[in-house]
Amino acid sequence: MGAPDATQVADRFHLVLNMSAAIERALEERSSQLQLPVAKPSATEQAQSEDPPQSQATLQETRKQQRRQRRLERYEQVVQLHREGHSQKAISQALEIQRKTIRRWLRTGQFPERKRPVRRPPKVQEFAEYLQRRWVEGCHNATKLFQEIRSQGYRGQRSMVAQYVSVWRRPCHLSRPDRPRRIAPRQAAILTTKSPDRLAQEQRSLLDRLSISCPELLWMRTLALDFRDGLASNDGQQMRCWIHGAKQCGIGSLVRFAFGLQKDLSAVLAAVETPWSNGQVEGQINRLKTIKRQMYGRAGFPLLRARILPYAPLAPLAVQRAP
Repeated sequence: MGAPDATQVADRFHLVLNMSAAIERALEERSSQLQLPVAKPSATEQAQSEDPPQSQATLQETRKQQRRQRRLERYEQVVQLHREGHSQKAISQALEIQRKTIRRWLRTGQFPERKRPVRRPPKVQEFAEYLQRRWVEGCHNATKLFQEIRSQGYRGQRSMVAQYVSVWRRPCHLSRPDRPRRIAPRQAAILTTKSPDRLAQEQRSLLDRLSISCPELLWMRTLALDFRDGLASNDGQQMRCWIHGAKQCGIGSLVRFAFGLQKDLSAVLAAVETPWSNGQVEGQINRLKTIKRQMYGRAGFPLLRARILPYAPLAPLAVQRAP
């Protein structure tokens, strides 16, 4: 070790990041609860709407069911071997499955279904109310609507606006009941760990709606905010109390996170009680990586050295004149 007498200080940013990752893992186990309820269609719409005919299973759907059946059989084998007392390492070697996958399956306690991809809503969705109001007023020109929302900050393409309003051109259009909107565990974890003064009004509303379908989210948010307060309190005893409470919270990933803090308690307490930070070091690392990515495949080490190290003018070379 280069400096045996140096005081090790944990990075506050990465402590918060690791806590957010622990909450994300906890929310992955509760992903089925991270969905927003949708409004039920009225009785008139239900009476007028017709159920679409059931189409025959395509070849793609058949293969999808076959893959699911194979995953289910392997999951049942893992559970059976675990009940018989085999270790995760032995199960991994016997079934040729990564231990990380086995640990996640056993932690979940039920067969993990494939998650549907969470797609980011289109940018035009932000102007849905304005477009609908203008459509009711009689403006059915997609180009004109595009120009109007463009002046309001829309940065998408005209084709997206035309595609969005195209459903309103269909005769006798009846809006189908939407599927429940699923929220990715990472997005929910970011909302859970963010401080209240940095939450926008829409994010607060989303967090309140998620807490209805996932009540444990409020308990996780309380732990996250208390952890932030402990880091900023300059009081090591408050952080010790948080670690003790988190070890008994009953949420597996947060319990493991608390035990990890306990193992490196001196560095964590130094981050709380001392003003030292390695933010400057992290900034220089980020600067180095940015410069390296800009130059990758274009220049060599001498130019990288010249861009990173402080500028030092070279001594002029002696010019020899020809006799």
